[in-house]
Amino acid sequence: MIDLLAGSSVAIALVYFVTPRFFLLVDVLETQRRLHSADLITEELKPSHTLPKQLRTNISPALDFAALCESLARATRSGASPHDALFANLQRHQFHHLCWSVLFDDVATLQSCDSSLATARQSVEPRSNDAQCLSLLESAMVHGNFVPGALDHASSVLRDRAACGAELAVAASQVQLSARLLSVLPFLLLGGAILVSSQFRSSLWSPMVLFPVFLGFVLNRIGWRWISSLISRAIHEGPDDIGLLTEHLCVSLRTGLSMTHACERWRTVSPTGNAVAVLISTGVPLEEALLPLATLHPISGMNLGHTIVEAERDGLPILDTVMRLATDHRIERRRQIDTRIRQLPTRLSIPLVLCVLPSFLLLSVAPLVLASLSQLSVSLPSVTQ
Repeated sequence: MIDLLAGSSVAIALVYFVTPRFFLLVDVLETQRRLHSADLITEELKPSHTLPKQLRTNISPALDFAALCESLARATRSGASPHDALFANLQRHQFHHLCWSVLFDDVATLQSCDSSLATARQSVEPRSNDAQCLSLLESAMVHGNFVPGALDHASSVLRDRAACGAELAVAASQVQLSARLLSVLPFLLLGGAILVSSQFRSSLWSPMVLFPVFLGFVLNRIGWRWISSLISRAIHEGPDDIGLLTEHLCVSLRTGLSMTHACERWRTVSPTGNAVAVLISTGVPLEEALLPLATLHPISGMNLGHTIVEAERDGLPILDTVMRLATDHRIERRRQIDTRIRQLPTRLSIPLVLCVLPSFLLLSVAPLVLASLSQLSVSLPSVTQ
């Protein structure tokens, strides 16, 4: 009994001192792995022209994209040509994806900015943040020149997207740390008991002790996989075509384009926008060409299409109305994100109760109790006595 109490005390002390350093070591190793992967990808995919700086980040954050739009707006207001402004800002900002290397190469060879942006956008997955930033830059350009007001609106769109992603990342990091701690703690307790208790080591390979350990390990891994899938689904942002189309329409209208030409620029934004642009280019009336919006989303899509048709009929300024629609869509998106964040702890309680907590008992408590019981011997009195 004294040996068991001593083993438990040493195990608790080991958990108290080792657990923070364990998570720190895991984070450091993961960061080094990502940086190493980023360096390998940069060396393999980098074009012949050498970039001005080595790319060190695995994913280009949306805040850097917003800073790029703001820098381009300042340079344009100061009188710099779009080619010089884009080349100077690509030298200053660090982006990882291959599309930015392609854009830098095209700009360095004095190609037109609109064709360079189109080529870079075609080299990246359409749903990525890089593709959306390039598409916003294309929408902020008219006749080969950037419009500062359009770039300012593009920057606000990217900053709002970065803020939403940061909220989801914070919520995910909190619950993931709790899940890691609960998943690793029973293994640390089990290792501490094996280390300090000779009685437990001698009883570990008995079937009575080995079976709950194996069952606890299986439940632990199932619970961790379950929690990871719930977290990934909660922080995953699905396609928001109506929001993207509304924001791109605001950017295009700020450049001074007509409503029809602004809708034709939806070709590069999403499949729904491409369908609308194709219908407009084939001569279909605008009211019929906007029907895919209502098919995609019966409420917000129908409101956007109705607003565009009314603006085309009366010819009055529509930018303020479209911006209000974009603001309402942002508010709704923030509400949905807040709902997902608040629902995440409740959803995680199911795998915690069904898998993680039983595995904690099976891995840390049950082996110690069963090992102690296996060492007990009851001496019965003899018949003669």
